[in-house]
Amino acid sequence: MMNRVGSALWEITKFLSLVVAVAILISMLFGTGVPFFGGILDNTKLVIDALGSEGLGLIIAIIIILSVWNSRSN
Repeated sequence: MMNRVGSALWEITKFLSLVVAVAILISMLFGTGVPFFGGILDNTKLVIDALGSEGLGLIIAIIIILSVWNSRSN
C-alpha cells in the first residue's frame, strides 16, 4: 500500500511540475495578461531575483520539462 501511495504522489508531483513549467513559459511568451498563467511570473520573479539571474526561470522550466519528458519515455 505504501508503494502505491508513493507512486501516486510521485505521478502527481511530476504532473504539477510540468504544469508550473508550462505556466512559466506561457507567461514569458505572452506576458502577464494571460488568465491562470499570467501571475506566475510575479511569483517566480522573487525567486529569480533572490538567485540573481534573469534567465534562471527559463532554464529551470526547461529542466523540469525535459526531466518529465525523459521519465515518461522510460
